[in-house]
Amino acid sequence: MRRRSTISRAALLRSRASSLTIFLHVISLSSLSLAAAASAGLLALPSPSDISAASFTGVQPSPSTPSSPLSPGGSAGQPTLPAPGAPLARVERPRLVVLLSVDQMIPEQFSRLRPAFTGGFARLLQEGTVFDAATLDYVRTETGAGHTTFSTGCLPRSHGIVGNGFFDQEAGRFRYCVEDLEAASMTSAGRIEAPATGPGAGQGQRSPRNLARPTLGEYLQAQVPGAKVASVSAKDRAAIGMGGRSDGAVLWWDKLGAGFVTSTWYADQLPDWVNEWNATWLERAGGWEWTPELPADVEQLGTAPDERPGERPFGARGIQLPYTLGDATSAARLAGEVYQTPLVDQFTAQMGRMALREMELGMDDATDLLAMSFSGCDVVGHAFGPYSHEVTDLLLRLDRELGSFFDELDERVGKGRWVAALSADHGVLPLPEYVADRGEPSRRVPLAEAGSFTAKVSLELSEVLGHRVRIYRRDGGLVMDRRDLGAAGLAVDDACDRLIEVARAAVASTDWVQSAHDYRAVAALTEEATGEEILLRNTYFPGRTPDVVLLKAPGVLVPSGLGTSHGSHHIYDRRVPLVFMGAGVSPGTRSDRVGSEDVVPTLLTLLGCTPVEGLDGTDLGLR
Repeated sequence: MRRRSTISRAALLRSRASSLTIFLHVISLSSLSLAAAASAGLLALPSPSDISAASFTGVQPSPSTPSSPLSPGGSAGQPTLPAPGAPLARVERPRLVVLLSVDQMIPEQFSRLRPAFTGGFARLLQEGTVFDAATLDYVRTETGAGHTTFSTGCLPRSHGIVGNGFFDQEAGRFRYCVEDLEAASMTSAGRIEAPATGPGAGQGQRSPRNLARPTLGEYLQAQVPGAKVASVSAKDRAAIGMGGRSDGAVLWWDKLGAGFVTSTWYADQLPDWVNEWNATWLERAGGWEWTPELPADVEQLGTAPDERPGERPFGARGIQLPYTLGDATSAARLAGEVYQTPLVDQFTAQMGRMALREMELGMDDATDLLAMSFSGCDVVGHAFGPYSHEVTDLLLRLDRELGSFFDELDERVGKGRWVAALSADHGVLPLPEYVADRGEPSRRVPLAEAGSFTAKVSLELSEVLGHRVRIYRRDGGLVMDRRDLGAAGLAVDDACDRLIEVARAAVASTDWVQSAHDYRAVAALTEEATGEEILLRNTYFPGRTPDVVLLKAPGVLVPSGLGTSHGSHHIYDRRVPLVFMGAGVSPGTRSDRVGSEDVVPTLLTLLGCTPVEGLDGTDLGLR
């Protein structure tokens, strides 16, 4: 952590070595992000003319080792950190930058709930520059990719976090996006080693090792002596995705009941203020009642009727507010319940505001960074859908929470001395039943049907190859079992030649898979790509792709179950809100083609920082 008594010496050395050994290369990089205009239908896709090669310039992903993205001297097309203390432009820099992510928030929430907003969302819409056509222009719209894009100014093709997980082709196995088997969980009770199997397996084995590009906090600490960084979320992949390798407090919620934790990559122990908060959360959460605080005209705000088909029950509590959490006798059970309610956002805000006070963020002329990701909208949205009573209530609560937070920033840091950017990591498919009721195609694909597709591909491939080769459908596509290939003496490339043929034949006989793509063809895509190929190109990172990439048909949910999800290349999963507010920002609405990769270059310009080379995003020109 940031305080000398709690910072991990190893993390400090890693951070300092990265910035001290890199030469500064200042270039002017102009890269238009791709944003599809919102169409009338819930599931409408942009036409190919909306996605053209002219919409993008940029660099191919660097083949450098992901765990060491800042090699001495840098590499062509790769962002480099300026030397510490590099001169800044002579502008009055804000003292604090605030990154806010509302997980799974779709831009329609701003438009439909605006009449009911009275706090932070209302202030953002009134005082900020709102980009109403922002999109994520890659295939796998997931939390890990979204937060890392938001914080690095790069697309997945460059920063390497292509989704929540990926197939490591070199190791021949699947990896979690922020997995680090050399790290352990750091809790208020000290270092906790994760069990190898069973509940909690891998818990705490987390770090930014897989991030291939620096985050905003790293850029600040390279250019602004004394800059401090804090990143807080209920999700480890969100907190780490935004905090990166920064020297600071990177904290996430422990669903096993330890409160907010970090990993040994970041710290040798938690700060006292985190321990103090962790000591009391159980008594505050036990028996907490989620009673709706909705306006009487909630359905006139575009909220769907309560208790709808397709909603996933909150355990035995059903699908209608209010819900009451269990008592404090089991920390793990209660922590999991907190995670499924607005209380998780309240706790995240409390931890972020404690970091603001205890780390004295924004209290001197060294620009600091506070990043907070609110996960409740995603967790609750997965169960009840974006237009539910539950998500509406949660967002109205978060509106008030952010309003109080902005007021504190004005008082502590000073009005006009801080700047904020708000976005989301992805969108979401509304409940398929909700979509179908509006006359658009949408359905749940039964687990058996999805499994049958994978089994068919595996069986037919085995017949073609003359050897048994198991197929896994995961992390965006199909992957061949490397053990089976090795036992049969089959080369991966030769087997891939057959796999793509078999997969495309299987796709032709199903309605829930739109297309299949050989990863080698995806790797070869250039700036001349058009249509969906641009999205595929922006998702490809060397060594982190399935053998065959599958794109789902619009409106389908795989596997079915109840509730809803995201992760596709379709527009409902790619549209996100994007708002800047604060120092140097004028109120207004713009409909530029933008994406969350544009946030970092825009903020660096607002801060008067030295330009950074190799970013995929571009400065949006707010100053």
